[in-house]
Amino acid sequence: MKGEKKGKRAHSAYNLRFVLILILAILISYSFVAIGLLLCFRLRYLSLKSFINMSPYLILILFLLGAIVIGSIFAAFLARGFLRPINKLSDSMQKVSHGNFDVRIEGYENKKGDMAQLMNNFNRMATELGKTETLREDFIANVSHEFKTPLSTIQGYSTLLQDENLPSSEKEVYLNYLIDATGQLSNLVNSILKLNKLENGELNEKKTRYDVAEQIRQSLLFTERQWEEKDIDLDIKLTPGEITANEELMMQVWQNVIGNAIKYSDNGGKIIVSSCIDGEYYVVKIKDFGCGMDEETKGRIFEKFFQGDNSHSKEGNGLGLALVKKILDISGGIISVESDVDKGSEFTIRIPLGN
Repeated sequence: MKGEKKGKRAHSAYNLRFVLILILAILISYSFVAIGLLLCFRLRYLSLKSFINMSPYLILILFLLGAIVIGSIFAAFLARGFLRPINKLSDSMQKVSHGNFDVRIEGYENKKGDMAQLMNNFNRMATELGKTETLREDFIANVSHEFKTPLSTIQGYSTLLQDENLPSSEKEVYLNYLIDATGQLSNLVNSILKLNKLENGELNEKKTRYDVAEQIRQSLLFTERQWEEKDIDLDIKLTPGEITANEELMMQVWQNVIGNAIKYSDNGGKIIVSSCIDGEYYVVKIKDFGCGMDEETKGRIFEKFFQGDNSHSKEGNGLGLALVKKILDISGGIISVESDVDKGSEFTIRIPLGN
């Protein structure tokens, strides 16, 4: 609302300035006509007697014609300078409308005033639109890439299953591959839809009060097959504590972070899940002793589709931690990570206890 009022005031000031310039042009034009007449009298091109004897209407017409000619020339000169930035802005906006987000209007960075503010706001808008377009293109490219692998798997094994002479044992293996590929596609679609709804604020944030420690235990049970298959030793030290949050979304947080720890743990490894109450926060730490991450990977793990260890890319789609970060952001929570290469990673999640 304040920005809208400020914009209206700037627009009014700009219109007032334009009107003042037109008035100034008219006054100057009349002054030039008057000076011209005085010079004509002084140089005897005109006599005062003949001028006085002229019809008043003719004098008025001559005066007006002179004022119009001189005023038009002067107004055109002033308007050209006055409208130059407007024309520049118009041309730049046209380029942006055609998809060129690299265009910038230079020369107003250190200036003050309404026009400078308008130009700098345009530059900021073009910058943000450029970032959005880059993210959109990257998102489309990543989605296309993620869809390509499972679709190729489905196509390939579906073709093999058409062979009537295929042994039943091989058919079973191929069917399992198809089930895994369709499951991967389903998870990808669900993750994209959920992330999109979170970013657009479309998910209903129905909050309840519940014991989060019990929820984490349930999440560990849901992932039992994964950590049993890798013979992972779980060390669980959970402190009971109630939070006010969306249970479904928070379950997604635990599933993704615990699943991530399992994915990057070695066979026969260990995962420590612990929690405590720290002031107004319920703090959960999930530590694995797997491959760990370097500094670059740590800085990008919450980006969409980013996967630091490509050897595990077939087990995920790079959206899990992006979802976790978004859920915690809208819930008032915080997530951080400490990690070293070949020494494992520890995720710390802080959730407000609420009322």
